[in-house]
Amino acid sequence: MIAHTGSLHRFLFPSFVWRMNSPDIFLTFDDGPHPTATPEVLKVLNTARIKGTFFLTGSNAVRYSSLVTELGTEGHCVGVHAFNHSRALAFSRAATRNEILRTEEVISSAGVNPVKIFRPPFGAFTWNTVSAARSLQYRIIMWTTLTGDFRPSWSDEKITSTALSKLSAGAILVFHDNESTKSRIAGVLTDTIARIKDHGFNFQAIE
Repeated sequence: MIAHTGSLHRFLFPSFVWRMNSPDIFLTFDDGPHPTATPEVLKVLNTARIKGTFFLTGSNAVRYSSLVTELGTEGHCVGVHAFNHSRALAFSRAATRNEILRTEEVISSAGVNPVKIFRPPFGAFTWNTVSAARSLQYRIIMWTTLTGDFRPSWSDEKITSTALSKLSAGAILVFHDNESTKSRIAGVLTDTIARIKDHGFNFQAIE
């Protein structure tokens, strides 16, 4: 199982999306919806007039379905991050298929049409992951930069600096709207967006 990605994995798995073919920057958010963190992210994005891409965990989407609806109403892209947030999912093609479909159903029941994009939990994958996603016509979306916003020992400045470290056209940045980031995500995201704009970039959601 591959749980940490690098340049070699980008070479070995070219069918995965590591960077978008676009002049813009793509802000993505994993693990939501969360009752505190997700509204904080939405406030920042709405103030900046930016659309983001949210990879939802099905179990959280069941609990906070109104937030799923809000994401769709506000025009953000909603994708799948599996039903349960577990690395073990990568070991089974059948389990991966099931979790994608369960999450898709939950999102749809909240009145939102999910985009057929999938980010494996923890970025962990095997050929089972590839096979399951392909069978359902899902694209696997990885990232250009993992910001590290979930690391409690990192300062806000280190997270923002990491987010900017590989900044170039089409970059996909990963943030998290979850319990670990709820108290800092608004500030980090606000600062990161401002500094990306200073570099002359615009933003776009994955479609």
